[in-house]
Amino acid sequence: MLRNGLVRLSISCAALLLCVGLLDTSRDVGAAETDTVCSGSTVCLDQGWTLEQRQWWYSVSQGSRLLPLSWMRALETAEAVGAPGEAPQKFLDPAHIARLGYLANPVSPANPEGLPLGFAVDQDTSRSADIMCDTFPAACDGLVMRQKWVGLNCAACHTSEIELGDRRLRIEGAPAMADFQAFEEEIAAALRLTLADRSRFDRFAREVLGDTMSIEGRQALEAQVSEQLGWQQALLDKNATPLRYGHGRLDAQGHILNKVAMTTGVADQPRTIAADAPASYPFIWNTSQQGKIQWNGIANNIFKIDLFGFETDIGALIRNTSEVVGVFAHIDTRRGKATRGYASSLRLPAMVALERQLSVLQSPRWPEELLGRIDYDRATKGKAVFDRMACASCHQPLAPDDTRSPLKEVMTPLAEAGTDIFLACNTFLHRSKAGNFAGQKIFGVAGDRIADTDFTRTMLVNTAVGAVAGQFDDLLLSLFTDVAPNGRPSASPSLDRRDFLPGVDDPAKKARARVCLTNSDELLAYKARSLNGIWATAPYLHNGSVPTLYDLFLPAGVQLVGPSEADRAEGAAATAGEVGPHRPEVFGVGGRTFDPMKVGFRSDPALSPSVFRVRDPATGAPIPGNYNSGHDYGNAALSDAERHDLVEYLKTL
Repeated sequence: MLRNGLVRLSISCAALLLCVGLLDTSRDVGAAETDTVCSGSTVCLDQGWTLEQRQWWYSVSQGSRLLPLSWMRALETAEAVGAPGEAPQKFLDPAHIARLGYLANPVSPANPEGLPLGFAVDQDTSRSADIMCDTFPAACDGLVMRQKWVGLNCAACHTSEIELGDRRLRIEGAPAMADFQAFEEEIAAALRLTLADRSRFDRFAREVLGDTMSIEGRQALEAQVSEQLGWQQALLDKNATPLRYGHGRLDAQGHILNKVAMTTGVADQPRTIAADAPASYPFIWNTSQQGKIQWNGIANNIFKIDLFGFETDIGALIRNTSEVVGVFAHIDTRRGKATRGYASSLRLPAMVALERQLSVLQSPRWPEELLGRIDYDRATKGKAVFDRMACASCHQPLAPDDTRSPLKEVMTPLAEAGTDIFLACNTFLHRSKAGNFAGQKIFGVAGDRIADTDFTRTMLVNTAVGAVAGQFDDLLLSLFTDVAPNGRPSASPSLDRRDFLPGVDDPAKKARARVCLTNSDELLAYKARSLNGIWATAPYLHNGSVPTLYDLFLPAGVQLVGPSEADRAEGAAATAGEVGPHRPEVFGVGGRTFDPMKVGFRSDPALSPSVFRVRDPATGAPIPGNYNSGHDYGNAALSDAERHDLVEYLKTL
C-alpha cells in the first residue's frame, strides 16, 4: 500500500515539476547572462553550479510575498527629504539596499525587474491567490492578491561576498550580511509615512495607479496600504526586542514561531517569548547530507522520496516551508485543517527544485590566487593540534566536492556547549494559544493532539505539513512522521543552587536558563558539523559572536553558570576568567573587507555599519543572546603560534 502510494506521489510530483520546467536547472548559458553574474569586479568560485543555476537561485520565487511589486517600486524611504522639491530616496534604490546589507543583482532574463539578489517576483492570477482575505479584505476585493508581489528567497540570506580591494569574491551558500531587522522596521516606517504625508501618498498613488488614477482608486489603495501596514506592524510588535540583531544575524526561529502564533485565529494571543535570540545565517552546502537541520537540530531529514531519479527529503520540504512561512508567505490556517491542506502562496515545485540544486552545491575552496598562499608547513602543525584536541570527533572531515556522503553531525547539549543558550531555549519553551490548531494531530494524521495552549513548534509543524498537503493529496500526510522532535520540559532540580547567567538581572531569563541548562531533551543542543568551507562563514559560533577563526581559539570572558550567592558566602569562588587575551567583546559587523590572517571580516566598530556587543555598555552585564562563550576545549592553554597554525589548517578544508 505504501509502495503504491509512493509511486503515485512520485509520478504526480514529477509531472508537476516537469510542467513548470523546474526539473532542469542546468540549461545552456547564454552570453548575455554570463555577463551579468560573474564578471567585471565580481569573481565567482567554482562550487559546482553553472552561471544560469546561480542566476535562477538568485531570483526564483518560493512563495514569499512582502508587498506588491508596483508598491515596492513606488515606495520611498522614511528618511527626511533633502533639497526643497527633492523626493526621498526610493526604498529599492541600490544604495539603500546596500546599506541594509543585501546584494545587487543585475537585470537579466532571470531578473527582468532588476531586483536585489534574493528578491523574487511572485504572481498567481487565479482565484487560489485570494488568501488571508479576513486579514486583507481590501486587497482581496481589489484583486491585489493576484498582482505581482515581491518577497525573499533562500539566496537573500545565504549568499555572501568578500571584498578584496576593488574586487569581490562571491560565495554561494555562505551567510549573508543582511540586516533583516532594520529591513522590516524600515518597510513599516516607509508605509506609515506614506499614509501620513499626503504629498508622499500622492507620488506613491500616481506611480502605482498610473493612468487608472481616480478618487475611488486612491481610496481603495489607501485602504490596502493600511491593511498591509497593520499586518507588518503586528509582526513587528510580536517580534519586538531591544536587542539589535545588526548585520548578518536574525532570530529566524523566533520570527517563524511568532508568525505561526498570529495565524491561529486567537485575537488575544499573548507574547510569551520575544524574538531576542538572533543567529548567524547558517552556511548551507552539504545540507541534504545532514540528518538534523538548523543550529539546534529542530528539523530531521527523515525520509527521501524519488522524483524521477532525484531524492527529495520530506524533512527538507518541511524545513523550507517553515522558512517561507517566516519570510512573508501568505498562509491561511483559520478555516481549515492540516488534513485538508492549508491555502498558501507556497511554490512547492520551486522549493523541490531549489533543494535539488542545493544538493550539488560544493563548499568553497580557499582561493590562493586571491586570498594568498596557504602555508602548508603551518597547516600541517595545525592539523596536529586539531587531532590532539580531538576536533574531528565532532566535526566529521569531508572533501569539498563530496556532496553525497551521509554526515553524522554531533548534537552537543547546551550545558556542555557552553555558548549562548537562547536560540535553542526560546524555541523549546515558546508557547501559544492554539486556536484553530487545538485538537489537531501535529502531523495531520499522526502525532499527539495539540492542546488548547501548547508549544508553538507543534503548530509550526502542523502549519508546514498542511501547507504542503494543500498542494498534493492526503497521501503525502502519511509520510510526515517524526519530522520534528517534540520534547517537553521536565522539572528543574529544586536543590540546584547555581547562579544561572551570572551578572544578568532579568529573572525571566535566569529562570529559562535554569530550565534549559538542567533539562536533557534532545532539542536543547547545538549541532557540530563538518568544517569544510568554514573559512568563508564568519562571524563564528551559532550567534555570530566571534569575528574571526583566530578569535575563536581564545577563551571567553563570560560564563553561563557560576556559584550561587549562598555558595559564594560559604566559600565557593566564582569561576574567574583566564589570564591573557580573550575573545573580543565589542566588534563591528556588516563590512566585507576580509582579513586572510585571522580569517574573518575586518571589524573596526568605527568603520562598520553595525556593532556587536557581548555586554551592556551601561551596566557591563552580559547580554542574553550575545554570549560569546562556548566551544572552548582548552583555548587558554594554546600558544599564539598554535592558534595561527589551527587557522592555517582550517583554510585547507
